[in-house]
Amino acid sequence: MDYSRIKRFLSIRSTALCDRIRKEIESGLGPATRRVGATFGNVNGRLSATVLLIFLLGACDEGGNATTSIPPVKVASTASTVDSTTTTEPPTPPTISTTTTSVPDPADVVFRGGDIVTMDPELGTAEAIAITGEVIAAVGTAEEIERYVGPGTTVVDLGGRALSPGFVDAHTHILTDMGGIAAGQRLALANGITSVGDASVEPEWPEQFIEAATSGELAVRTTLYLARTDPCGEDLGPWYVAYGPDAILAERVRVGGVKIFSDGGVCGAIATSEPFLEGYEAGAPYHDLGVLTAWIREANAAGYQVIIHAQGDRAIAEVQDAFAAVLDGRSNTLRHRIEHNAFVTEAIAGRYGELGLVPTVFGISEACRADLGWTDFYKEYGDRPGAIGAANPGLVVAWHGDDPWMTPISPILELFSLVTRVTVGEDGTTCEPPDWMAGGGVSVEQGLAMMTTGSAYALRQDQLVGSLAPGKLADLVVLSDNLLTVPIDQLPSVEILATVIGGTTEYCAPGADAWCPGYTASGSFEASASRSREGHGPELVFDGSVIGESFWSSGGDAPDWIKVDFAGSAKVTEVRFVVYQNPPGETVHELEVFVDGTWNLVETFRGTTATGDVLIWHPASPLAGVSAFRMTTLESLSWPEWFEIEIDSAGE
Repeated sequence: MDYSRIKRFLSIRSTALCDRIRKEIESGLGPATRRVGATFGNVNGRLSATVLLIFLLGACDEGGNATTSIPPVKVASTASTVDSTTTTEPPTPPTISTTTTSVPDPADVVFRGGDIVTMDPELGTAEAIAITGEVIAAVGTAEEIERYVGPGTTVVDLGGRALSPGFVDAHTHILTDMGGIAAGQRLALANGITSVGDASVEPEWPEQFIEAATSGELAVRTTLYLARTDPCGEDLGPWYVAYGPDAILAERVRVGGVKIFSDGGVCGAIATSEPFLEGYEAGAPYHDLGVLTAWIREANAAGYQVIIHAQGDRAIAEVQDAFAAVLDGRSNTLRHRIEHNAFVTEAIAGRYGELGLVPTVFGISEACRADLGWTDFYKEYGDRPGAIGAANPGLVVAWHGDDPWMTPISPILELFSLVTRVTVGEDGTTCEPPDWMAGGGVSVEQGLAMMTTGSAYALRQDQLVGSLAPGKLADLVVLSDNLLTVPIDQLPSVEILATVIGGTTEYCAPGADAWCPGYTASGSFEASASRSREGHGPELVFDGSVIGESFWSSGGDAPDWIKVDFAGSAKVTEVRFVVYQNPPGETVHELEVFVDGTWNLVETFRGTTATGDVLIWHPASPLAGVSAFRMTTLESLSWPEWFEIEIDSAGE
């Protein structure tokens, strides 16, 4: 258990909470400790209530709460900006003392001067926020939060920009299927994603996540769903039992539950009751109802949340039947989920509320393929992300990006599509929805809730992330504008300026340093190249983007090189090259470093490469005295091109 995190949690509460914990030692788990237990109990579900109480009491004593109270923080007086019809159920905000007038300890960081979109219905849109360590200390008016500013506080003036919770992607494959954890994480951070659910983790991956987290490489909070079947429905067996339910595998890596595929889309046909595309036969569910029910019952009995891929209405109906048999009228306390929900009939939409299941839905529409030959069945029941929520007011509905398989990789562009059903490509082109598609969306408030509080609920992490409230983790994004108030047609132009996880800036957009507290770039360097195609200069390898047209291109056939010069000399520990290559194929690249006035060949990369791959040079020990390096592409079917170059170094 993270003892320091509990002390931080208690340090922002009044003496009343700790006093009540003392009183409840003799009487068992009372309301005050149930609140704390709900936040921290999942760290180790095996702790008894009594042990938890004693542990919390020790945290109170060591945290100083026996003698120090925290001053009141008046919550933002503005009304909630979350529409009353939102499909999320935000967590109960922590209790704040309102009886003391002492001066609080200074915060580490304060953001002010712009809209603080909390996504908490009690707090609404505030004027300022204070962060201490990894935790939000206070949210309120600028005047109230001024009391948290001390000599050592970093004050960030947003200058009219906005701050929101980090995007939570309940179902993605970006860390495993986008060139590996490091490459996928860079893309997630650049798009403001702070928490993910990796939705199909096969046996070789948990240890890789543990290694990435242990080394400090993994910043994004990651929930793993361990695959009971592969995408074709093949049973992999209950190997997941080697990792306990809700197990914390490493810092920011936890087991969420078990993943099952019930129909196609990735492999095989989607199980619909009627054909949805001309010339395309309707598929059938992968599994017999009895087999599917047995798998769910086994995982549920062991305490695992179960998420099931079901795109077609036949598959969804069968999965609902299986969950109904397992739950047998009981509440869905583990928040079992159905993923994708591409075809939603009235019957299956209404049953979500009856069973209390958690649906996740796509944001992007098929507007760019509106004339593909969809049948009347598709036009009536497909591509309707708002259908389940509309049929079940109050039901929590979550968004998922399913990246990198569904593009664009951008929560903001997906929010725009959720609301308008307009599709915006990575190149900026737009596709307007036909009339039969246009009415299937949600409001901006509902869409943003689905991408924050709703997805946090789906991951069973809503007590920690998804909204900005005192006591929650400081996971947030700085945006160029407020997503809730900017004109809807301008949503695609809203930019991610900074991504902050646990109070630490993990991504800073070029030129956005003023809104990136504590951010330190990996070094000062300049890129040049043997030649460049117009609009694709070498500077693009340092812009933090691996989407769209943001890549260096030589504009001609190999051989060509790109060179990076340091401002001085550096000690290099690793260099990563994110591949942009069309078409994929066999390549040969040579990497040289310039040390003490001499070029030295340190690595030759040979093999098949494709866009999204990452070539890594990792010297056996840090190499000092490096003033430049050069990557020369000797052989390639495409022009020499790179999305990004990333350098881990220290100046000398």
